Amino acid sequence: MKAFPVLPLLLLLSAAAPRLSGQEISLFPDSAAAAQQEFAIGLTLGGGYSHYFMPYDAPIEIDRMGGTVNLRLMLYPDHRLRMGIETGWTHFYSYALEDIETSFGVTDASLSLSAIPLLAVFSMPVTDHLQFHAGTGGYFVRSHTTSFGSTADVTEFSQGWMGAVSWIWGEWGTLRLESELKWYGATQFDDGVLILQMQGGCNILRWQK
Repeated sequence: MKAFPVLPLLLLLSAAAPRLSGQEISLFPDSAAAAQQEFAIGLTLGGGYSHYFMPYDAPIEIDRMGGTVNLRLMLYPDHRLRMGIETGWTHFYSYALEDIETSFGVTDASLSLSAIPLLAVFSMPVTDHLQFHAGTGGYFVRSHTTSFGSTADVTEFSQGWMGAVSWIWGEWGTLRLESELKWYGATQFDDGVLILQMQGGCNILRWQK
């Protein structure tokens, strides 16, 4: 499981290598070419649907569907390979049980599992509309339980990774609208969700070098 965070990065870098190596390199670039190098910092906000796909061993039925939101801050350099960070919140699964008999009496009980990702993300456009994304880092996994009228919250950190593909539907100046299909994997706890989002993005800072 520990090898998974490296795999999407290797695939992304190998795809980027032919494009990067195909660029013309000059030891003495002229001033006009250097002045045309543009950089930007882009912000993307997304929200949508998550579905928990990992097996659950307990003999109960869990709710695998939930919501998800994310924020991604990216540096757009003068070449195709981009880098940044991603965070947000996503629902993993939940369940609710009624009239459970225990040694302390009868109670209702519920559990909800969610996560906050903190990932280093690398992205590369393949066409004008299609982009690949890969990330490595971890997740703050939070479990919220209730029973006998009391609640308990436990948060633990798990190493993890992310892989995604996005499609840009349109661009208007510095604004863009896109959709993204993404996998979040918290490998330490064997948790994983498939995410489908609509996203809006904009360049919040742009400069030339």
